[in-house]
Order: sequence, then structure tokens, then C-alpha cells
Amino acid sequence: MESEVIAIILIQSFWLILPAYTPNSFAVIFGGGAPVDGGKMHADGRRIFGDGKTWRGLISGIICGILVGSLQIWIEMQIDYANFIGFGPDSTGFIIIILLPVGAMVGDLLGSYVKRRMDKPRGAKLSVLDQFDFLIIAWIFVLIFNWQWFFERYIYDIHIFGLIFIIVLTLLLHRFTNIIGYKLGKKKEPW
Repeated sequence: MESEVIAIILIQSFWLILPAYTPNSFAVIFGGGAPVDGGKMHADGRRIFGDGKTWRGLISGIICGILVGSLQIWIEMQIDYANFIGFGPDSTGFIIIILLPVGAMVGDLLGSYVKRRMDKPRGAKLSVLDQFDFLIIAWIFVLIFNWQWFFERYIYDIHIFGLIFIIVLTLLLHRFTNIIGYKLGKKKEPW
């Protein structure tokens, strides 16, 4: 592959996952308040999600992810769409930019749920789950809604190279954003 083609694949890979990347960061910034689980315990005697998962964080994360995706679609409409693989100008693109942040936040909740079942305290490190829970569930939401769109964009258009880039970028961004959150006092641990 030529370097120009690789650069385009990397940009488009990042573009197509950005609405799933942004919700967790905004949830940390705007979070706080009432926990999603209402302080309730699971049958195992441990919290369902814990104090770190709040309604304000959940809702603000989803809204900010949708706003980022909406801005992306607006930008796509300003450029020559034929030369750019994006969300698309039709209603499918708008639904995808809703599904990605909703899926990302549901994935984050499920990750917390699993960690509580494993008796891991809030903020405890759990490799793989911590980095990929949001990404996997966001992709599953899109697959359930429109598997053809998913395969066209993520497999055909950006190829396996783009998927590998997303996975590596997810690992790097997860670490980077957690360090920033820790330094800003928004997170208790830098992981």
C-alpha cells in the first residue's frame, strides 16, 4: 500500500470510531451526582455498578458523543463525499452516531458490572476489559442495527489495517486520557 492510501485509511478509521471514543471522557468531565444503580446491591452483596457510574456522566457522555458525531456528519456534507468514507448523508449515518456513544456507555457500564462481580473495587485495573469494553459493545450495537453498514465501513472500506489501527489507538488513548484525568483530579488512578 502506498503511504497516501495508508494515511487515508488511518484518518477514516479514527473518523468512524470518534463518536464511541468521546463519551467516556465527557462522562468523567461532567459526571458526578446520583449513581446509575441508585446505591443498590446485587444478589452477591456488592454494588451493581458503583458510585463511579452516575446518571449525569452517562447522559452527558451520550449527548457529547452524539454532538461529536453530528459535527462529523455536518463536516462530511461540506466536503466531496465521494472521496471520503464517512457515516453517510442518509438517516443510517445519524442512527450510527447515536448507537456508537450509547453502545460505548453501555459497554462501560457492563465493564463496571463485571468488575463488581469479580469483587474488584472502583478504579481497580482489569486489563483488556478496561480498554475494550466500550469499543466492543459500541460495535455490537452497530452490528445489530445494520451489519451491512458495519462490514462495508469497518471491513471493506478501512480493511483489517484500519481495525488494527483502531485497536492499537484505543490502547494508547485509554492510557493517555486516564493519565490526563488523573492529573486533572478527575480520576483517582492513572490507568
